[in-house]
Amino acid sequence: MFQVFFTLTQIPVNPLAMDILNTLKNYADQIGGTFSDYDHSKAIVVVPLQDGRFQTVLAVLEKSKTSGRQRVVFTSKVADYHSGIDARDLLVQNGLFDYCKFIVDGNQLKVIASGLADSMTEDEVKFMVQEVAQLADHYELKLTGKDIH
Repeated sequence: MFQVFFTLTQIPVNPLAMDILNTLKNYADQIGGTFSDYDHSKAIVVVPLQDGRFQTVLAVLEKSKTSGRQRVVFTSKVADYHSGIDARDLLVQNGLFDYCKFIVDGNQLKVIASGLADSMTEDEVKFMVQEVAQLADHYELKLTGKDIH
């Protein structure tokens, strides 16, 4: 048992864990979006999408309540949650996504994706941001008919 623990603690640290925000800034520049960083643990990327639409993705670096490791959480608002939204359908849709899932936070329906910062690659960060933005925008348009967030 001790040897397994020792082996797990010897996994090399991914330099991306220390530099997620810089990766997000570079990605925003690459896709023609905007990047705003609030502090060493929060940033916003505004992702340009098809048909002149945009979607805001919040990135938060935080300690995982499950593992205690640093994780990055990407979220984007979809719409105000109300009883007319088919929650069962959203749960079914969750099973179709690569990284994302729907959550209800307060009275807001959001799309969220997360991963452990020390094991994420730069490509995974980019893919997660893009998936969050595209799904949030798709369901925002579907539920509201507007480009709100």
